[in-house]
Amino acid sequence: MAETAEWDQGPVVRRMSALLGVWVVGSIVLFLLGMRDLLTLGDTAPVHAVRGGWFLLGCAFLLVAAPLAATVVGVRGRQNVFAGVCAVLALGGLVLGGLVAVVGLQETGALSKPAAVVPTPRISQCIERSGGDTRCPGG
Repeated sequence: MAETAEWDQGPVVRRMSALLGVWVVGSIVLFLLGMRDLLTLGDTAPVHAVRGGWFLLGCAFLLVAAPLAATVVGVRGRQNVFAGVCAVLALGGLVLGGLVAVVGLQETGALSKPAAVVPTPRISQCIERSGGDTRCPGG
């Protein structure tokens, strides 16, 4: 009987399990959808890069939100061990979600890549200017 008293909070455990199931399946599906839109074959540019970026942002959100929600459900249901495990999963999801979010933000255009530095041309010969001026290197 002592074992059944421990599992009397079945709805709490089921909710936490459902949230973690959504976390695993949903984040994998969103990540694969994002990569499908971003990966290219050969020299072609991705056709749906912005859509792929939004899928990756959704994946990043889900990586953090689902285990965090499971942690809250566990704490409110007094399932402290399960809540602790979900909190650790939320921290791991925060790290992984941060990395995925950077790529997603770059692809959606919210986080732009810095422009390439264009080197100034070096003058190696005389240049004729209007008015008869010439500038030659070294004088």
